[in-house]
Amino acid sequence: MITIRPAAAHDRQSLFSLVAGIQNFNPEEVELAREVIGDALASEKNGYHLLVAEDSDGRLPGFICYGPIPISDKRWDLYWIAVEPGQARSGLGSQLLHDMETRLGPGTRVYVDTSSTEGYTAARSFYERHGYQVAGVFPDFYRQGDDKIVYVKDL
Repeated sequence: MITIRPAAAHDRQSLFSLVAGIQNFNPEEVELAREVIGDALASEKNGYHLLVAEDSDGRLPGFICYGPIPISDKRWDLYWIAVEPGQARSGLGSQLLHDMETRLGPGTRVYVDTSSTEGYTAARSFYERHGYQVAGVFPDFYRQGDDKIVYVKDL
């Protein structure tokens, strides 16, 4: 049984371990995720909302982090969604995404950025299966041959 709940300060180390265990994240991404998690746990006033998936044993096999886009109306960025490798394709990512979308409610637009590299094929497929559409592509954004793909969904 999985429960989705707001993250708490005592979740910090479990979340850091989760991020470190995802092989697709390069060291810079791991460090950035740690910073975002730290900021989100410090206060939602930092612009981050962090939900965790907690299993019946108290483990955290996944999380989602999102926040409002400054000076916009009902526009949000989805910053991170991560599921431990052993839970991939279990529906946990879908559950986290659905919970976030439900909390945001109708009339909201959600943006998510991802990479064009092969390692992010599953992520792109995930967003597309959940109704996100490509809004733009920024060639060589992250590095040569690594485009930034921006997805959008109106809730």
